[in-house]
Amino acid sequence: MTGLRMNRRRLLGIAAVGGAAAITGCSIDTGSQDVGGAKTQQNLKKISIPDYPGELPKGEVTFRWTDSGDLKSVFEEGVLDAYSKKHANIKTHYQGSGWDTVNQEIPLGIRNKSAPDIFAVPDNVPAATAVNEGWVHPLEDIVPDFDNWKANFGENAFIPGVHVFDGKTYSWPMSSNHRLGYMSFYDVDNMKAAGYDDPVGQIKTWDDLYAALKKVKKNGNVGMMVGGDALAGVVSFLANSVGWHGLGGLTPVGGMDLATGKYVYSDPKMVQAFDFMQKLATDKLLVPGYLNLLQADARAQMTSGKAGVIFNGPWDLPAWKQTAPDWKYDMGIVPSPDGQGYVNPYQETGANNPWVYKETKYPTVAGHLMAYMGSTDGQRMQVILSEGNLRSLIPKANEQANQSGLLDEHAKRAAALADQILRTAPLVQIRNPDYANVLLSYKAVQPAWTDLMQGIFTGQLKNAAAQFKKMDSASEQALEDALTAAAKKGSSLTRDDFVFSNWDPTKNYTADDYKSLG
Repeated sequence: MTGLRMNRRRLLGIAAVGGAAAITGCSIDTGSQDVGGAKTQQNLKKISIPDYPGELPKGEVTFRWTDSGDLKSVFEEGVLDAYSKKHANIKTHYQGSGWDTVNQEIPLGIRNKSAPDIFAVPDNVPAATAVNEGWVHPLEDIVPDFDNWKANFGENAFIPGVHVFDGKTYSWPMSSNHRLGYMSFYDVDNMKAAGYDDPVGQIKTWDDLYAALKKVKKNGNVGMMVGGDALAGVVSFLANSVGWHGLGGLTPVGGMDLATGKYVYSDPKMVQAFDFMQKLATDKLLVPGYLNLLQADARAQMTSGKAGVIFNGPWDLPAWKQTAPDWKYDMGIVPSPDGQGYVNPYQETGANNPWVYKETKYPTVAGHLMAYMGSTDGQRMQVILSEGNLRSLIPKANEQANQSGLLDEHAKRAAALADQILRTAPLVQIRNPDYANVLLSYKAVQPAWTDLMQGIFTGQLKNAAAQFKKMDSASEQALEDALTAAAKKGSSLTRDDFVFSNWDPTKNYTADDYKSLG
């Protein structure tokens, strides 16, 4: 994620942590709380790494960690620094330079046998490839008391094809991806000037939103900020607000309703959402030049006070806090056609998964770091150090962090909205681990959903409904081709594995649901 000119990759978070923050339309006071004074707060932020078993290296050594950066680096660097203070002979070096660097340097380091001791697998390399090619080290061999450590995350947190391969665990979910991809962020001053003292409370329906954007534009401001690369995501989320239950993402399940195992890009609810967004574009209520604007830059420009609303996720909250602390905004759910509530299905696969280099010279150090970072206390510290902008898959860690009084109010609010809207959808790979092998054979549909949507808005592609039907057909063919190719290599995955007949999209899909599926 690029945009604000201050190392956005370091600042932007993955998800928000929440409590029972009230979901109202009032502005948020971002002043810090004084919980027992500065000394108490400092103690709450102190990382204390236990004494773990295992023989540590002698003499001066340097342990290296490389990933994409982002807000997680605050936690990672904090743990690395604490470990070096505990073991003075072990220096640590962290590099968080974005995915371009990871994609280039990690494969080169593997070839030269000089890869960092812990790294992120490049985002253009399937995790199964990293395992099959011998890049990474199983965690059972290096994490102390591994079975209890892993069990602390709860059932189905470690996913076949994501963290587990052939019964061995190679990575773990450092944070949760429980986050809303889109919320409504309203500029307080512009909305007030347009007659909306409580935009979250006053704007409930699509018609309400349309009328509000007209008034904002009449006052000489932009109605909605949006980048061309976000059109597909915004339209899909609007479709969710109508009751569309397709999944997001670029994997074979993107655009699929897992209750039937069918692709549903052409569902009338999707067409309805597209028509509304196109109406905003036709009536010039979107920022001029939106088709050539990146969503990252649209988010950065929102703080200039020239627009009424943006649909955005929680990842900009830390950056906005640092770069535009005086900008006032309200945040709420994206409006629905009739103003009624809705749910958004998502797949919990974890985020920010770290991997240990197979040839690391310091496996004991790697095991100690993974043991602490994945402990309840380590996860609590991740949430606290990110001010609540990262969320743990260990509920107790979230609860303890929330009780610290150190979480940002915006992050807590974003988490409350996510809890209100999000529902966990089933994962094919839990039902049949061979899903990972099919991924290796899967060739993404071209044009992708994002490109298709931009083509329709530019007018290069005609008849949206017809294009959506083509997307369904192309997605079906791509999946069939992948299944056939994987079957020749021994995969047992079939189309039936994509049908979860007991899935109710209004509820979280649980471990018991997998068991009762049969």
